[in-house]
Amino acid sequence: MSLLSAVHLSKQFGDCISLTDVSLEFEPGQIHAVIGENGAGKSTLMKLLFGLHPPTSGHVELNEKKVEWSSTLDAIEHGLGMVQQHFALVETLSAIDNIMLGAEICSPFIGKLDRARAIQRMEELLPSPQLKVPWHIPVNQLSVGQKQRVEILKVLFKNAKILFLDEPTAVLTPFEVQDLFSVLKKLKSTGHTIVLITHKIKEVMDVCDTYAILRGGKLIARGNVRDTTPEKMIEGMIGRKILKIQDERMASRSEKVLSLEGIQSSNLQNVSLQVSAGEIVGIAGVEGSGQAALVNLLLGLSSFSGKAVLLNQDLSKLNTHEIRKLGLGLVPEDRSSQGLWLEESCFNNMIVGLESRFVKSEVIQRRVVRETTAKWADDFDVRSSSLEKNVGALSGGNQQKVIFAREVSGREPKFLLCHQPTRGVDLGAIDLIHRKLIELRNKGLGVLVLSSELDELFSLCDRIYVLFSGKVTGHFSRAEFDRLKVGAAMTGTVQ
Repeated sequence: MSLLSAVHLSKQFGDCISLTDVSLEFEPGQIHAVIGENGAGKSTLMKLLFGLHPPTSGHVELNEKKVEWSSTLDAIEHGLGMVQQHFALVETLSAIDNIMLGAEICSPFIGKLDRARAIQRMEELLPSPQLKVPWHIPVNQLSVGQKQRVEILKVLFKNAKILFLDEPTAVLTPFEVQDLFSVLKKLKSTGHTIVLITHKIKEVMDVCDTYAILRGGKLIARGNVRDTTPEKMIEGMIGRKILKIQDERMASRSEKVLSLEGIQSSNLQNVSLQVSAGEIVGIAGVEGSGQAALVNLLLGLSSFSGKAVLLNQDLSKLNTHEIRKLGLGLVPEDRSSQGLWLEESCFNNMIVGLESRFVKSEVIQRRVVRETTAKWADDFDVRSSSLEKNVGALSGGNQQKVIFAREVSGREPKFLLCHQPTRGVDLGAIDLIHRKLIELRNKGLGVLVLSSELDELFSLCDRIYVLFSGKVTGHFSRAEFDRLKVGAAMTGTVQ
């Protein structure tokens, strides 16, 4: 028997068709995965089921009866709850005050919040002791994992029996992911139904009972997880197979392209690390652990003490322009604000910082620019009807490929710094970017990758350093890669 169903759901926003004739059933007491690339329609489907948007056609059924949500409050009253990817918490309020928001329990006579009763009710509802949080502590003092538990408790407090979780592991350490999965399994055992929105195939295989694949707003495949493979899921998501990357990993060369020794700055404490030619070195860590400070140091944007040498030059004596000219290629953390001029054409974006190469008699040679950037775009499979098109109109994956085309094909760097190189891009683009990075490594380039995705670092890197609170808390060779040990270093503990 289906608990919740999408029946021929379609959604159109103006000329944009986001979802087309999707029918899907969610049975009670199971963990269901809805997977797909960015723009596949996952979030639109969840918003229709949860009452955030009305469908253009089709309808929703609850317990096999047609329902029309007047609002999300209507859906909540019928036992649905959604945990968003980005936390919606009031940081200065306590955990229990956040949990009660919209469903406050007050003393009957004086009208004040009755936190004791709220905590008692919450502890009665707890499906697992793992979900318990410090009730009276302000949310801004909680860990990321604890904040996510508060979000889950918020919907349980409102008696949710069907929980939608949107990319719930995006900001969690491996330990916190394990805790979350334990909680989800416990919720399942107590009769709750979980819908997990994700693009991480390993998580689907680890914790889910069923899967549904969306691509281009259409339902491509669905079934039981036990009856499929990761390879089939990936093929369903992107419409083709991803070929296994040939591992031609080189022995690390002795030539150091980057060396930091005892670095002290406002957000870094005694940081030492090295990158050699012909290797990819990763920086792991929970966001805010010093990654931005490290990038700023390498770009000459912050003062520091200690020894920093890039491509045989003392970084303390160079400004940003000199560092870039020395041979540093940069893929920044935020492509929209740090890497691209969204209102300008693709080819103009690909020559930013390289304009002098195309000047003749003080005039930029537009024909040469178009011919050259077309080659760079082809190198990185930038898909656009025209490079005259504003880069802001491209998908996130193609925008990221424009940056890689400029920084790799255009600059031909001697050292490449990548901060979140595949954030917010689809599997096809991730596959291409990873292949290009490995090709560069195999050609002898030194690459430093800062990423919040451990799977990405484990796949790409020869060595990994871990940052926590501005300190290096772990250093692992490829033979030593272990998810729990790296996770322990990410939390500043010893495994």
